[in-house]
Amino acid sequence: MDVVVGIDVSKDRLDVHVLPSGESFAVANDDESLDGLAARLLSLKADVVALEAT
Repeated sequence: MDVVVGIDVSKDRLDVHVLPSGESFAVANDDESLDGLAARLLSLKADVVALEAT
């Protein structure tokens, strides 16, 4: 089954939702947190990542 990640981007944080697991979490919008998010997305083996800037 495909793993799809949706990310809502704001100035201070990114809200992340993963399907089909339903997992949700937020990370700060800074370099260190973005590096951690990238590593986490690689471990999830995401097939699709969609971003929505607000």
